[in-house]
Amino acid sequence: MAEVKRKWGDRFVAVTQKNTGKGGALMNGLNYATCDQVFLSDADTYVPPDQDGMGYMLAEIERGADAVGGIPSTALKGAGLLPHIRATVKLPMIVMKRTLQQLLGGAPFIISGACGMFRTDVLRKFGFSDRTKVEDLDLTWTLVANGYRIRQANRCIVYPQECNSPREEWRRWRRWIVGYAVCMRLHKRLLFSRFGIFSIFPMLLVVIYGVGIYLTTWFNEFITTGPHGVVLAMFPLIWVGVVCVIGAFSAWFHRCWLLVPLAPLSVVYVLLAYAIWIIYGLIAFFTGREPQRDKPTRYSALVEASTAYSQPSVTGTEKLSEA
Repeated sequence: MAEVKRKWGDRFVAVTQKNTGKGGALMNGLNYATCDQVFLSDADTYVPPDQDGMGYMLAEIERGADAVGGIPSTALKGAGLLPHIRATVKLPMIVMKRTLQQLLGGAPFIISGACGMFRTDVLRKFGFSDRTKVEDLDLTWTLVANGYRIRQANRCIVYPQECNSPREEWRRWRRWIVGYAVCMRLHKRLLFSRFGIFSIFPMLLVVIYGVGIYLTTWFNEFITTGPHGVVLAMFPLIWVGVVCVIGAFSAWFHRCWLLVPLAPLSVVYVLLAYAIWIIYGLIAFFTGREPQRDKPTRYSALVEASTAYSQPSVTGTEKLSEA
């Protein structure tokens, strides 16, 4: 942070405070904003300084949007196996899903906390709530419910760091899915609107359909061919073919051809999401309760602070300008 301060001088304003959660920190920082639009990101997200991504978001604002979301891809530098598996399909699937949601539902499902631009007055009016642990999803749906125009800028791509362990992935996906279920409960009036029918419900219907298909197929395979049939059923040829095509695009984008053979393993994330929906999602929808705060810690040097809440220093190996 000291290095950034030296580079930008008075243009860089460092705000320190006690831990109020991300939403509270962002709203505190917003008090120092003097421009008509603000761009928000995460501490673990690399925003390429030599690309025009934010320019495309600003163009959407100038065309009348009140808030614009970008595309969170994957930072593969120094990443392990799980982030590479996740990267095989993440970018293309997010682009396809949110583009269709905007076309059919009138707005993308979410403005990701890793990459979003807002009109400052709109963000000040509604702000981030602390009633859920998915404050970005809650805010997006709140803006949609109040008639604000939400848009997607697919050419603004940022690179958040992924989790490297199964335990951290479980915690992160649990937070996302439980938060999604709680938001459905909080925004009941949206569910049968155009946005609800085309942007909210399809995500849930895919889960219901997928769980049914997997359980039926696995049961039949187990009865007819045994346990090895269940394993083979996890990788049907049509699945392997489709995800390898998607993985080829991701491999070209990331310049990492290892993503192509890893693409079929992305079924791990599908099964992870289904399991969490069954264990936690349905309960959260009916009760509105979320687990205790379980956001994973990834960049320890950037998120750990002293008891006095002092500004963290940046080491030579963890420059903010590096991916």
